Amino acid sequence: MKAVKTAVTAALLAAMVVCMCVVNNMATQKVFASEPSWYFLSPHSYKKFNQILGVSFGYRAMLSDFEYISFLQYYGDRSNADARFKDLLARIDDITDADPHFTFAYTYGSAILAFNLKRYDEAITVIKKGLDYNPQFWKLRFYLGAIIYMQKGDTKQYVRLLEEALKFDDHPAMIERLLGNIYETYKTPDECAAYWAQIYKNTKDKDTRKHAKERLLLLISSKKISDPERILQQ
Repeated sequence: MKAVKTAVTAALLAAMVVCMCVVNNMATQKVFASEPSWYFLSPHSYKKFNQILGVSFGYRAMLSDFEYISFLQYYGDRSNADARFKDLLARIDDITDADPHFTFAYTYGSAILAFNLKRYDEAITVIKKGLDYNPQFWKLRFYLGAIIYMQKGDTKQYVRLLEEALKFDDHPAMIERLLGNIYETYKTPDECAAYWAQIYKNTKDKDTRKHAKERLLLLISSKKISDPERILQQ
């Protein structure tokens, strides 16, 4: 009788293990189908036991949501301000390790680190991690340019990152105006006029088109443009 009970117990345990393996295999196949292969090779994905489970069973997006809630609770607790939120970077990493495509965590986290806490190097680390996993998300370049400009006053780098952001179709009109205004501080009148002419023709925002027209008329009236007729034809 005892041998029978042992055999039944062993069979049940084996069945449970088989079921776990089948469920894990099904979940893993779905995750592999939805994510690029490099994600599973990234050491960021396996720092904690709950992250291993999240990757294995395909619920890392839900895990990142819980990590984000924990992050908000931590930042919202003003008692942590005495230590200047020393664990903030680690908590941002927890969110983005669980789900590297949680883009808001990169922008919001880096904004807090840079603009509120003046921890520019940590903010740049967050942005660069975000760009590694989300190279098409232009807002990260916009934030990176602003942070570098605040840290070093590096206008050249700032402009380069704004120009990269401008290449994406979903960029805001604010970048078009911002870039043109910066150009006027160091580029020639002809170069500025050519830029504003392009913005006038291509922008999707009526206020930006109006602004570009005003800047063009001002540049033309200043009589510093070598060929105003060509600009007017454009």
